[in-house]
Amino acid sequence: MADSRSRRSLVALAVSATLGLSGTAHATNGFFSHGYGTQTKGMGGVGMAISHDSYAPGTNPAGIAGMETRFDGSLAYFRPERFYEAGEPQFQPPPPNGFPLKPGRVDSNSESFFIPSLGYVRQIDADRSWGVTLLANGGLNTDYPAFDNPDFCPPQSPQQGTFCFGEAGVNLEQLALIPTYAQRFADGRVSVGVSPIISFQRFRAKGLQAFSGFSADPENLTNASTDSDFGFGGQIGFQAQLADHVRVGANYRSKIRGSTFDDFSGLFAENGDLDIPETWGLGIAVDVTPRITVAADYQRINYSDVPAVNNPFSNLFDGNLLGEPNGPGFGWEDIDIFKIGAEFAGDNGWTWRAGYNRGENPIPRSEVLFNILAPGVMEDHFTVGFSKAIDSRSAIHLAAMYAPSASVTGTNPLDGQTIKLEMEQYELEIGYSYRF
Repeated sequence: MADSRSRRSLVALAVSATLGLSGTAHATNGFFSHGYGTQTKGMGGVGMAISHDSYAPGTNPAGIAGMETRFDGSLAYFRPERFYEAGEPQFQPPPPNGFPLKPGRVDSNSESFFIPSLGYVRQIDADRSWGVTLLANGGLNTDYPAFDNPDFCPPQSPQQGTFCFGEAGVNLEQLALIPTYAQRFADGRVSVGVSPIISFQRFRAKGLQAFSGFSADPENLTNASTDSDFGFGGQIGFQAQLADHVRVGANYRSKIRGSTFDDFSGLFAENGDLDIPETWGLGIAVDVTPRITVAADYQRINYSDVPAVNNPFSNLFDGNLLGEPNGPGFGWEDIDIFKIGAEFAGDNGWTWRAGYNRGENPIPRSEVLFNILAPGVMEDHFTVGFSKAIDSRSAIHLAAMYAPSASVTGTNPLDGQTIKLEMEQYELEIGYSYRF
């Protein structure tokens, strides 16, 4: 009885900690993480056909079928270094409704983030388990300073910052609660898992008053307090043993539909609606030797499902205002992601991992102006990691990720000047697991 109470207390404490720390900016594959779980991250994020722990539902819910009762907790330090650089304006003075940016480079502040993740699995029997996973995520995060800007701002504005009204930027925070049930069939060769998904999002924008004339609801465009919404979706996944040393897996996750950000109904298309796009993926894992496993995943993220993210800025020129159903958005395109990773089981409780993740940049050259606020341009991700058993029940894990500088250069649609968006990323995550 005491052991049962201690388990409940541990899980309750973990949930409280995650809710308290969920403010993040985690744009690696678009505004999704490159992987979920410290062990998975060390292998480039692969997880469709190979599962290590209670974070498995972040990639494929089938991965916890028959998994032993366990708790996993981790904390990542994530550092995105991002900036934009504007060229010389094409028109001086600017034409009506023109909006040139001050030439030069401007770096976003707020470069350090701490991102928690938590998971718990309860084994029912050798073939069945249930669990709950808490994952923090995000990505639309920027914080540009209020530099003096008298030469490129109207006199009725404060004449400071990127868009003339002081500090500018946005912040999106996401928390996903993923309860999961998974079961093995066919003498353990096939596993199926299902999860409802409950999301909680918070959003804030500042310094965007210059776009008031382009908004259907300028009173709810910017500088409101942080707004929040809940969303709901679901996923289903499977894993199968094709041969003694070969496993495959697949997962489909629906769009997560939420309520609207009423305080930003004049910014996001469809009156403030910001859903989380659907994803799907396939994977394979091969035991090359008794100690070495190699795995690869393909994943698709359909940003075209979400008008606020997918609508191009050029919709403005067709008479659609910010906040309207066909209003301008960030213009993000659907992307394909390829992941490969390897794991080596060493001696004395050591396991070593390495991986590579290649995602497409979702931002086309035509969309650089609005994506100053959300420069999710990352493509290549290199990862390494290890685990070390402490005893028969517990272990520590570490994963590191480096994403070299990536950029996109395009044209300011409100002036014609060149704008370059660029970002580089680092992440270090430490995790702990305990099997009951």
